[in-house]
Amino acid sequence: MSKIGDSIGGALKKISVLRPQVSRKRILEISILSMIFLIALAFRVMKGKYGAYMDAFDPLFQYRVTEYIVENGYSAWFTWHDTLSWYPFGRDIATSSYPGIPFTAAFVYQVLHFFGSNISVYNICLYFPAFMGAITCVAMYYLGKELGGTSVGLFASFFMAISEVFLRRTALGFFDTENIGIFGMVLTAFFFLRSISEKNPSTHKIIYAIFGGLSLGYIFASWGAARYAVGILIVYIIGSIATNLYNRQILVSSAIVLAVGLLFAISTPLLGLKYLKSAENIGAILLLGLLVVYEVMKTRIDGSRVKYYLLGLVLVAALGVFTLEALGIITPISGKFLNVLLPFSEQSAAFGTVAEHKVTTWNTFFESYGVSLALGIFGTFIALKQVDQNNLMGASLFVSSLYFAGVMHRLGLIFSISVNLMAAYGLTLLIIALREALAQKTATRRSRKLELVGISKELAAIFTILILLTTFPIVWSTNEVANVPTQLAASGIAPGVQDWLQALNWMKDNVPEDALVVSWWDYGYWIEALSERTTMADGYTINGTHMGEIGKMFLFNETESLPKFQYYNASYVVVHPTYYEDRQVGQGDQNKWAAMAVIAGLNTSDYYRPDETGQYEYTETYDNSVLNKLLRKDPMVSFELVYQSTYSFVLVYRINYP
Repeated sequence: MSKIGDSIGGALKKISVLRPQVSRKRILEISILSMIFLIALAFRVMKGKYGAYMDAFDPLFQYRVTEYIVENGYSAWFTWHDTLSWYPFGRDIATSSYPGIPFTAAFVYQVLHFFGSNISVYNICLYFPAFMGAITCVAMYYLGKELGGTSVGLFASFFMAISEVFLRRTALGFFDTENIGIFGMVLTAFFFLRSISEKNPSTHKIIYAIFGGLSLGYIFASWGAARYAVGILIVYIIGSIATNLYNRQILVSSAIVLAVGLLFAISTPLLGLKYLKSAENIGAILLLGLLVVYEVMKTRIDGSRVKYYLLGLVLVAALGVFTLEALGIITPISGKFLNVLLPFSEQSAAFGTVAEHKVTTWNTFFESYGVSLALGIFGTFIALKQVDQNNLMGASLFVSSLYFAGVMHRLGLIFSISVNLMAAYGLTLLIIALREALAQKTATRRSRKLELVGISKELAAIFTILILLTTFPIVWSTNEVANVPTQLAASGIAPGVQDWLQALNWMKDNVPEDALVVSWWDYGYWIEALSERTTMADGYTINGTHMGEIGKMFLFNETESLPKFQYYNASYVVVHPTYYEDRQVGQGDQNKWAAMAVIAGLNTSDYYRPDETGQYEYTETYDNSVLNKLLRKDPMVSFELVYQSTYSFVLVYRINYP
């Protein structure tokens, strides 16, 4: 028996040797990261307590596309001409939208069903943003760790988890392209830094560069802001030249990342081969090509003049882009992308009426980012003072995204990556500086050692806690943003007000399937996805002229408007008044008449002007408009009220032509 016991004991010892050894530090690190993941997830699913419904407008389009893919297959997406939207033209989905998020959600749905889950497509789309947001916080940890070590990684992950700006686009129900876009940008930056790190062997660098390209390709297939990622690559290369950090590996990694990424881009129908001719891509390709020439010729260049030769190549690449643009050979940056680069350039009428396209105020910056903004500025300043390959990436991200977030409110989402990353870096530097300052006060080596492991750590911990306490306003603000119902669950008014859900269900059950429902473009995606009825416009907002026609339908009087409704053979009209007991309780269609007028090319002063005392008031033209009469339920000959929701926040009219 003793021999058997000894044999078992020996075998157990051998097995214990095979057990992976995990240090206490690593266990603590994993535990903290897990807690951050759960905090991020908890914030993002809080909206669910008011009802598990989709949020905003675009997510309903993405849900509808996902459902179509699940029912018809991935290949069907490439040939889908949607006849429910943009009547009478319809919409080619493959050439007007990105496949990334619906393809990913459909794949998740199929995997879960393969393992026996009965979860619906709707619930996949509903919770997908929350999980992607939490996973992005984990990815942020690895990017931060690459930048400045474990502390930077954990702080960056935590700041990202509590970021109000990031939460708004990754909360329950906000199923849209940003879910993947921000995740992909974090991964692209991480893999690129890994691919140029001197710590990694050459084969690993190539592998990391390929993964960086795959991440970039994922963004290309998912989000229009992928252009920013290409721009950052260009900025980083130029920055490395200006700071004498440039080396061949930066060229190799950049080329691989861009090449793999662009393979995905040209495979995306919305982008296609023509996307290679866009200004930023041609600029990057020209720059990389000239650097290849430099690598071939550099042995013949005087070492003291290398930097100037490289900067000269950058200038040549820039001149090449401008020349090719002038000749019409490449596609210039235009539209909303030009508005971001040059905020004072001419804007389309539709673009200017969207709230999230407005310029960000300083007040909004401080409210949204709080102490993270100050720490981020400090971290960026130190990164530029102590610039190396990693610090250059952090600084490039911060400075560029700060500018873009300033010129367009929506791009604060991109800034959330860099501000949280550099805030974590700045905070870590402050803690290290405090510990070092305290350690220097000790008189002997022994006392210094005691100070370092005793008092200095305690004081450093206190300082860290104090800094983290200053994030309390951010946490409070994030909690307030998280602790509200989705737009559908509350009709954009208050918890429990489900007028839109009622109206959409009523239309699905009572409006004929072949009927055309006219509404302002905001509600198009809702009507198409949940009522399954045809609309004239939705959030795609590609045809300003067509949207202007809708604006005229609403703002003309009944006599002038009715022929336009009849021209399109419209059957129903939906309006969204937000009056309750003669008080305005939300942003309804009565607040959108000015946008309708601008897009339609009408003079707003014909509808709203100052009287003799200087007080603004609505004119008789507005009072007689179809929109005003529909909102106020004033009787008209051809418009019959057939449905009003519980609180009359959604009204459906049937059009009776003479």
